[in-house]
Amino acid sequence: MDLGLAGKVALVSGGASNIGRAISMVLAGEGAHVAILDRDVMQAEKTAGEIAAAGGKASVHGVDVTEIAAVDAAVAEVEAAHGAPDVLVNNVGWNGDARFFLDLEPERWEKAYRLNLFPTFALTRAVLGRMRDRRAGSIVSIASDAAFGEHRVADYGAMKAGVATFMRSIAKEYGRFGVRANTVAPGLVIPDEADIGEGSLWQQQVGFGPKEIQYMEASIPLKRRPEALDIAWTVAFLASERARMLTGQIVSVSGGFNMPR
Repeated sequence: MDLGLAGKVALVSGGASNIGRAISMVLAGEGAHVAILDRDVMQAEKTAGEIAAAGGKASVHGVDVTEIAAVDAAVAEVEAAHGAPDVLVNNVGWNGDARFFLDLEPERWEKAYRLNLFPTFALTRAVLGRMRDRRAGSIVSIASDAAFGEHRVADYGAMKAGVATFMRSIAKEYGRFGVRANTVAPGLVIPDEADIGEGSLWQQQVGFGPKEIQYMEASIPLKRRPEALDIAWTVAFLASERARMLTGQIVSVSGGFNMPR
């Protein structure tokens, strides 16, 4: 099915590695020009090269999305070179080692906020006025199944729930301007080593052993973990006009582990 994304300009934060990489490649495969916003420029260049080799279009913009000025400058740079953004995918995120709530120090909460919730605010702020003025645009933010409440990830889950609530507010406020805002909540996606760069936040994640993975898969109704492409296909659909009546929604891509109402 043609998603109608050909010729669109799509910004993908954290678009170099893992889920972001898959999103960048799928959107480019649908004909969009993908602007990869990532602090890991080397991995972003690699992803952009793979997109180009497949006949797609991508540009790399090294940016720290926790800095408002840097975000504003990157969005202006993309617009000057390729046109105003039609699609924004807020994909940056980080989760530390699992801890009970009382073991989470204030610094951990601050880091969780700066890397999970703040970048979504910053990028949405940078593109939303442009979308409002053009009376068209789609924002898709990546949350997590932790947003529905999971043990030992209170900080991460709270920030990702904030992402989903923020998107619903944007959907209600700016729908009259033709702007849609939705959230995708992935289950745990474990990347291949080739899918992440040395500067990726995934390098700071705690690994999962065979026993943890087996236990997790047993708890999923479909009995398998989602892959990055599963998330990317969902994002591409929500970003497209084929989903023109979907806004303010949160879609769990977890094999049925969570079934939000």
